[in-house]
Amino acid sequence: MFFYNNIDIQFSAGGCKFHAVNLISSEINHDIPMHSHGINCYEIHFISEGYGTINANGTEYPVTPDTLFVTGPLTEHAQFTDPACPMKEWCIYLRADSNENEKYDDIILKFLSEKFWIGQDVQGLLPLFQRLFSELNNRFAGYRNMAGLLISEIIVGIVRNYISASEPIGEIFGCTSERTSIIIEEYFLYEYRSATLEELSKRLGLGIRQTQRMIEKYYGSSFSEKKNQARMSAAQLMLSDTSLNLSDISERLGYSSQEYFNTAFKKHFNISPGRFRKNKIKKL
Repeated sequence: MFFYNNIDIQFSAGGCKFHAVNLISSEINHDIPMHSHGINCYEIHFISEGYGTINANGTEYPVTPDTLFVTGPLTEHAQFTDPACPMKEWCIYLRADSNENEKYDDIILKFLSEKFWIGQDVQGLLPLFQRLFSELNNRFAGYRNMAGLLISEIIVGIVRNYISASEPIGEIFGCTSERTSIIIEEYFLYEYRSATLEELSKRLGLGIRQTQRMIEKYYGSSFSEKKNQARMSAAQLMLSDTSLNLSDISERLGYSSQEYFNTAFKKHFNISPGRFRKNKIKKL
């Protein structure tokens, strides 16, 4: 596994400045709950091995070797790996310094405009990912410059995949700090059980009101709503594990009682967790 967190590889492509903030090469051995990224943030996923599914905006898609998918701003998505043949993923988290006054070339405009895309890679991108992580791992002379060039090539290859496929869908959004965005997203993704507005504000180095406004501006929801969304997404995954009873799940999610969890789940999904589990089992 290679994980480069907050490395901030800066490069320009087609008139737009990008920041590659997180880069990961890893086998996925656990499901990743539903989450989304901030304004002008993009996550590139390339699956070189294994199988699974992703859920993006409520639709499930199969994942096989050479699947490429890109999740753009505010796209809710989750990943489910096949335990018998887990996915190996190459992932790049990018922020674009988008400026309405700048003129970008057609390739970059196409990349920025896609909110979500999935398909089979027909551009042979794997060697570029391998070279990118080799540069980062070995830190050859000028590795940051080379990494920026390789990511630029990957972006061009992605857009060529878009063009060769049919009916891509997209939206263009504004801009936010890459570090702030990552802190917020990872906080809700991994610490939904005990998340508090006060603790998140401390991590961001902001006041409570500033943090509230930032979440509302970039995610369109309040802190409590985003925490509840994270808990409910995790609850769906846990309910698929029949070794966990409802009391276990309630405790893992940070609810004070099973009754409180039942009420919250039914309010969110309009179905009780017990009935949701039974329906899930019937579909298997």
